[in-house]
Amino acid sequence: MIKLTTENTARAIEKCKKLKPTVRFVAERTFSVQSANNDNSYTVRFNVQNGEKFGICECKASEKGLVCYHIVGAAQVNIYRQSLKRQTA
Repeated sequence: MIKLTTENTARAIEKCKKLKPTVRFVAERTFSVQSANNDNSYTVRFNVQNGEKFGICECKASEKGLVCYHIVGAAQVNIYRQSLKRQTA
C-alpha cells in the first residue's frame, strides 16, 4: 500500500483531470478503473490506518510505489461514497 499525501498525489491529480477515467465500484473501498491508454482495467483498493490513507493499484506505476491516476480517480469515488455513508449514519 502507498501512503497518500498531498505531495505524492499532485501529478496524478493533474493526469486524472485530463484523462477522466471511468471508475466502477466493486466492493467496500475497492474499485475498478478503466485505463485511458488501452482496454485494461485496474483494481484499486484503499485502507485507512491510524487516520492515514493508503491506496494500491495493479498498474505498473503503482507497482513501482508511485501514485497513479487510477488511484486518484478511484479516490474521488471513494471519498464521495464515504461521505454518503456518514450522512446516512
